Amino acid sequence: MNKRGFTLSEVLITLGIIGIIAAMTLPVIIGKYKFMVLKNQYKKMYSTLSQAYNKSIFDIGGITDCYHVDISNSDAQGKYASKESCADLRAALEKNLKLAKICTTQAANKGCLMKDQYKGLDTLITEKPDYTEEELATNNKNCTGLNKNRINNINLVYLLNDGSIVISYLQDSVPISMLIDINGQKGPNKWGYDLFKMSFVKDKYSYKLIPRGCGINSYEKGGISSLNMWKEMHN
Repeated sequence: MNKRGFTLSEVLITLGIIGIIAAMTLPVIIGKYKFMVLKNQYKKMYSTLSQAYNKSIFDIGGITDCYHVDISNSDAQGKYASKESCADLRAALEKNLKLAKICTTQAANKGCLMKDQYKGLDTLITEKPDYTEEELATNNKNCTGLNKNRINNINLVYLLNDGSIVISYLQDSVPISMLIDINGQKGPNKWGYDLFKMSFVKDKYSYKLIPRGCGINSYEKGGISSLNMWKEMHN
């Protein structure tokens, strides 16, 4: 009996087609997988911070004047909290967060950060092509707390036991406006990948963490804004 099989050329053509399809689809699959990993890390850190802040509010009596803004009161926008209120919240927060290290200043020299671990917002926003000149000027004027020098040398930084990082916007104060690095020094250490903006805000009679203020729409090429990552977390 004669048995018919595939010729060598047919096998090679088939393998070539499979290779082309794999080359086209694998980067997409890998990209989606990496995003899901970062998204889950974001969810974990958001949950950790939310629990710590809620417990800290409870510990100091259920109410505080230490928050970034009151999102339910337009007249209160942009008014930072008093030092006295923030001192109480900070003490409670540092008990409730599992911290490996606290760097009040010189975070890049004291081990909380690697030197020049991140781009500053002042550099980042000049790379984003859809910023207008007015937006650029406003960010450079109002968001100096997130430039590279402030991050490296001035801002309060918390290094958590799991390696994640919280960088306060305000010098030597509780993080009520902050950057969060969901996987710490591990990398890629990029805005919109593992580095996101977050604020602790008041909403009528409650408090919560949301993307707010400088940098919520800024990200490096291929990343996602802090606002959109927060929305993704709820999907």
